[in-house]
Amino acid sequence: MNLPDLRAPRNPSRRAAIATLVAALAWPGAGIAQAFPARPLRVVVPFPAGSSPDVIARFWGERLGKSLGQPVVIDNKPGASTIIGAQAVAAAPADGHTLLYTVNNTTSINPFIYKTLPYKSEDFVPVVRLLSVPYVLVVSANSPVKSLQDLIAAAKAQPGRLNYASYGIGQGTHVAMAWFLNAAGVSMTHVPYKDGGLLDVMAGTVAASFEPSTTAIPQVKAGKLRALAVSGPKRVDALPGIPAVAESVPGFLGDSWQGIFAPRGTPPEAVAKLAALSREIVASEEFRQKLHELGLNPAGGSPADFAAFLADDARAWSKVVADNGIKAE
Repeated sequence: MNLPDLRAPRNPSRRAAIATLVAALAWPGAGIAQAFPARPLRVVVPFPAGSSPDVIARFWGERLGKSLGQPVVIDNKPGASTIIGAQAVAAAPADGHTLLYTVNNTTSINPFIYKTLPYKSEDFVPVVRLLSVPYVLVVSANSPVKSLQDLIAAAKAQPGRLNYASYGIGQGTHVAMAWFLNAAGVSMTHVPYKDGGLLDVMAGTVAASFEPSTTAIPQVKAGKLRALAVSGPKRVDALPGIPAVAESVPGFLGDSWQGIFAPRGTPPEAVAKLAALSREIVASEEFRQKLHELGLNPAGGSPADFAAFLADDARAWSKVVADNGIKAE
């Protein structure tokens, strides 16, 4: 007697249906979703190794990797005012495994100063704002300018005669200084530098500059620069006694920030997981102590918080760009 083979369906159509179901379950894009993350994460940092964003990205990435159980690999793609790195992430697969660690230029300044960009702000999903970056208004330690009021008075007495350095046309330090000068009702001449011109500020060749706290504070403490004010809404613990610009110029708020983005279309579950773990890192004493040493301020919040912040940030910076006719090629 011949018994039927119970390992396979006797009906050809049923056999085909089962084969289709097996194939669907085996395909990562259908059926049961794969656990995230399924492989190491790549985080694009559009700045060189050793820069402030790179240092913090590696510090955050190491801790995120431990929480996720997957390595977090930092991929430095500096150049073109963060455009090179942003373009790379905008074109990456939207699966949560490629992220962008960047600053305000990418979404709040570049779209308003460049006629064309290879990406749009809408190409990214906000994940979390990790921190804010105060700028420090500095002059040479030997400058006769002793205070913010002195600088404003000198600029009023010599309209356009004093100069200031920045990291280039349309960079955060340039636009922040333009905002300050507008708010204070004075004018100075912009001198863009690829490296920020800090050595010329120290030498007194250039009168002043806004410098990120991470590079300004060590030089202030070394006695090579004098800090006049900070750009944030409040004073910085690492510079006791140095006022916020807003104490003398109401309404001014020129901080930059650092945050995480994913390509548009990234699964909400992946974004939520990355945001939740990042918030835990931001809340940790270890992370906050690291930021304190560098004069940075922790942020945090949800993806929705970051999205709302970005909308306000872009409105503020775009107005400064428009008011000053700032354009870059």
